[in-house]
Amino acid sequence: MSLSNDMGFVMRSHLLAASIIARHATPDNQILDDSELGILQEFCADPAKKDELLRKNGMNEGGKPAGSRAHDMGSLAGHCVARHGTDNPALNEEEIEMLRNWFQRGGAGSGHAKL
Repeated sequence: MSLSNDMGFVMRSHLLAASIIARHATPDNQILDDSELGILQEFCADPAKKDELLRKNGMNEGGKPAGSRAHDMGSLAGHCVARHGTDNPALNEEEIEMLRNWFQRGGAGSGHAKL
């Protein structure tokens, strides 16, 4: 995954959650695929389990900067999870809550509504 300048701007501006939600209904414009949405949903349900989630998905950092392993694997969701709790989070608490509510309402489709 190469974070484009546009995606970097979206994350720095804390518009990522709104963009994921807004663009999900249009298949050609979706930001995350089903597997990425699953990672993000699991994280939003319980951010305290961040390390467990990263480990389970092979994205534990092993001393590298937060998000670098996920970035190398091409996982935007993993990158967001890994940066949680750092001085430079990809998603702020408001965005996590927005996504959590969206997932609970089934916004990502039936495959992600019941994690």
